[in-house]
Amino acid sequence: MARIEETVFIEAGIDRVLTQYRESPKLLHVIRSYLQQLWIAQNAICDLPSYFDLDTAVGDQLTIIGKWMGFPRCHCVCDVQPVFGFACDTPTVGGRTVTGFCEGGIWLACNDDGISEICITDDDVYRKLLIARSYQMQSLYGWDDLLTALQAIFGPQARIMDAGHGQVVLAPLRALSDLETAILQVIPRVLPIAPGITTRWHFGTFKVFGFGEGWGGFCEEWESGGLPIVTGNGTPLVTEDGTEIWTGPLTRDADWLCRFDVKPYSC
Repeated sequence: MARIEETVFIEAGIDRVLTQYRESPKLLHVIRSYLQQLWIAQNAICDLPSYFDLDTAVGDQLTIIGKWMGFPRCHCVCDVQPVFGFACDTPTVGGRTVTGFCEGGIWLACNDDGISEICITDDDVYRKLLIARSYQMQSLYGWDDLLTALQAIFGPQARIMDAGHGQVVLAPLRALSDLETAILQVIPRVLPIAPGITTRWHFGTFKVFGFGEGWGGFCEEWESGGLPIVTGNGTPLVTEDGTEIWTGPLTRDADWLCRFDVKPYSC
């Protein structure tokens, strides 16, 4: 709806007043007052779409957009209980939390996992998911559209690692935030994955072993500037004059491609 100047809008209404009533200044004043309120209401209606722009909406407006798109802020996820055991230095994303005694753990397989609700309160994260959902709503199941939706969530470094035999392997290729890890089971629900295709996830942050452009091999450059040499407790080794001792450039082998199932619709 085109925006109309206040005076143009009001005078257009006054022009409709019958001639015999135009000699009453008080009546004209009342009519102008009401027409001004109508002009304000019309402008508010004109501005309304701008509050529901997916790129700029925040708070309740973004929540309403999510409901319109069939993807609310809150979702059911598996409540995986911690188990007794010995914690590893590098826990697997999506794996069970390992605890000791007096920490609320259970023996593995003694209890069934439950269901809990998680709500995405961060507007920026929620907006990224809704952008991906917009591709899904339009049934845009092609490779390029899936990659665009994936990168909308995780950034330009995200990749589709493999596809075939009814399965697609996706990789953020960066460390996940605590919130992203918490909602990991929800993320595949917004991606434009064709019916009958399952998703698997690779959570490495380094190059993946393979042949061709974009893949890694043996002895890939890892830390070109090297790293400080430290003792077992993390204290850097220094020379007599206090200069830290560093390694030379470091290399490492590329990671093997892993296929982790985050089970988006089951435990």
